[in-house]
Amino acid sequence: MVADEHTPSEGPSGEPADAALARFFSSSPAAATVAGSLREGAEVAVSFTELAGDWRFYSDAGKPMLQRGMAKDPDFALRLPPGALKSICALTTADIGELGIAFFERVISHEPDFRIHVQLHSGLIKLTQRGWLTVLARGGPKLAAWLARRGLRGSSAVVAAIARLKSPL
Repeated sequence: MVADEHTPSEGPSGEPADAALARFFSSSPAAATVAGSLREGAEVAVSFTELAGDWRFYSDAGKPMLQRGMAKDPDFALRLPPGALKSICALTTADIGELGIAFFERVISHEPDFRIHVQLHSGLIKLTQRGWLTVLARGGPKLAAWLARRGLRGSSAVVAAIARLKSPL
């Protein structure tokens, strides 16, 4: 169910979902690392399952930003249910590897309230040019080991997994 703008989904501290995510982006060292790794033009279309509207995530001078409105040229789209939002926003002190693992755990979750839906819009070359593969690399050995345990060893496995994300939300 999608709520209207008068009944917003709540984040972990009882605030609207978009405000909770914006607060997380502004206070998380891992989110700052992600934003610092992105190049101009990198952006994500963000929506919430229980809050009507569209938002865009992007980096502004190396700072993570969440702004209401449609993404201009999103690399991918994320649709966040309340459980996933709360669990991600609770990771205020996580490093980028821990945040990456938590994100991908939500992407593959079988529980609807915790599953982040991802739809990829950009190909591998554009993702590389915009810094997204640098973000994966900055996840370091923690994230690499987690991905390897799930069969994503080497660049060809990562490319195949990325291609599967091109299906609709």
